[in-house]
Parts: sequence; C-alpha cells; structure tokens
Amino acid sequence: MSDDHKFEINYIFNNDPMNDVIDAADEHLEQHVAAHHLIQRHQADLGGGSAPSLDAKPEEILHYATDHGITDIRVSRIHAHPKGDTPGHYKQP
Repeated sequence: MSDDHKFEINYIFNNDPMNDVIDAADEHLEQHVAAHHLIQRHQADLGGGSAPSLDAKPEEILHYATDHGITDIRVSRIHAHPKGDTPGHYKQP
C-alpha cells in the first residue's frame, strides 16, 4: 500500500458546485493547501494576476481564492478499502 492519502475537495467555483480528488503525502489536508491546489487547477479561468505561493500565509491563500470565485471549500479524506476486500455491507450471507 502506498503512503499517499486521497482527499475529496468539494467547493463552489463561480457559483457552480465542483469537486476534485487529490493525493497527498500527509494524513491531513489543510483547507488553505486545498485552496492553493484549486487556484492552480483553475489558473487559466481566474483572469491572470499573481497567485500566492504555497508558502504564503493560509489566510492570504484563502482570501485570494475567495476573491477569484473559489468558495465553500470542504476537504474530506477518502478511506480506501484494501484491494479484494469488499466492505461488509455488500457481502451476502
């Protein structure tokens, strides 16, 4: 099994609900890191300007995202089942 962890990011971009799934090395994905990922993903649609780097303060990244139409960012970890192991609620007696 790899050391990567999967996260689902649900968010609003220009009034449209969207989602994205990403891999991260850490067990937690902070909201500002998710926002930075989304800024990079939508860079072409954001109308130019200098996006903050990942080293910027978390509130600066979140403020930039909000100002450019990326809002309501929710991060959820996806818990994968080992291959070949069907979750119990799908097994028949």
